[in-house]
Amino acid sequence: MFSLNKTLLRQALDLSPIATVIVDMNHPVGSVVYANQAFEAMSGFDASELVGRRWAELLSSDADANDSDRVAKLLCHPRLGVSENLALDMVPLYERPGTPRYWMGTEQQATDSAGGIQDAERDALLSVLRDARMHLRRLDGRDSTTGILSRRAFDDMLQRDWVLARRDQRSLSLMLFQIDAFQEYSDVFGRHAADSCLRKVAHSITGSLKRAGDLTARFEDDQFVVLVAQGDENKVADFATSIGAKVRGLAIHHPRSPVDRFVTVSIGVASMLPGAGNGPENLIEKSIKKLKEQTTTDKSFNVI
Repeated sequence: MFSLNKTLLRQALDLSPIATVIVDMNHPVGSVVYANQAFEAMSGFDASELVGRRWAELLSSDADANDSDRVAKLLCHPRLGVSENLALDMVPLYERPGTPRYWMGTEQQATDSAGGIQDAERDALLSVLRDARMHLRRLDGRDSTTGILSRRAFDDMLQRDWVLARRDQRSLSLMLFQIDAFQEYSDVFGRHAADSCLRKVAHSITGSLKRAGDLTARFEDDQFVVLVAQGDENKVADFATSIGAKVRGLAIHHPRSPVDRFVTVSIGVASMLPGAGNGPENLIEKSIKKLKEQTTTDKSFNVI
C-alpha cells in the first residue's frame, strides 16, 4: 500500500489550487504556522508575513476558529488594491483524541445553481490575482518567487547603506548563500518544488534576521544575500553559520546533493569599511570570491 510521507504531503499542500492556511491553537495567542501559494495569492500576504503572526490580528471580524463557529473571515492585504475578506472554512486537526492542536482553513468554494463548485471561475480569478501580485512585487522591488527583495532593489539599498556607513565610519558585511546542487534538486522534483524550496530557504534566512537594519534579497537564481550593519567579522561568521544550520534543519530532502541528504547552503562572507578607494561592488566581489572558494564538501569558510 502506498504511504504518503510528510514531504509529499507538504508538496501537495504547496501546489494545491485551494487557498490553505494552518493555525497552531496550542500557542496562547494562536499563530499561523503554514500558508500555501494559493493562500498567498488570494489573501495578498506573503508566507513570510503570515507565519508566526497572531491569527486574531488577521481576522476582519470576531469570527474565530472554534467548535461553534467554523468560518473565519480574513481581511486581505491592501496590496491587492481592494478591501475584501477571504472566507475560510475551518477544520480541526488532531494530534491525539481530545482538543484539536491545529485548525486548517481553506477558502470557501462558490457554488453554481446546481450546487457544484465553479472551478473555472475560481481558477480564472486565482490566475488573475497571481499575475497582479507578481506585477505588484516587481513594482515594489520584490522577487516574484520568494517575496523578498529583488537584486535590483538590493543594489539600491546597498548603495544607500554604503554612503551612510562611509559617513559614520563603520563596516558593512555581506553574507552570500548558495543552495548546493540546486539544479539537480530542480531536475528531480520539478519547477514548482524548486520554487517552493527557494521560498522556504528565503524565509528561513529572513526569519533569522533580528535587527531592523539587516536585510536579505534574492541575488541570483539559487543565491541569497544578506546585508549586515556589523563590523565584527567573527560575529558575522557565527551568524552565517547559524543560518546555514537553520536551512539544513528545514530537512528538505535532496537525493542528488553531494553534501547531505537534505538541502544545504554554501556561504561566502565579506566585511569592509567603506572608504575613498572602494565601493559596494568591491564588497560584493569579495563575498562572491569567498563563496567560490568554499568547497561543496567543506562547510567551513574564512572571513575577509
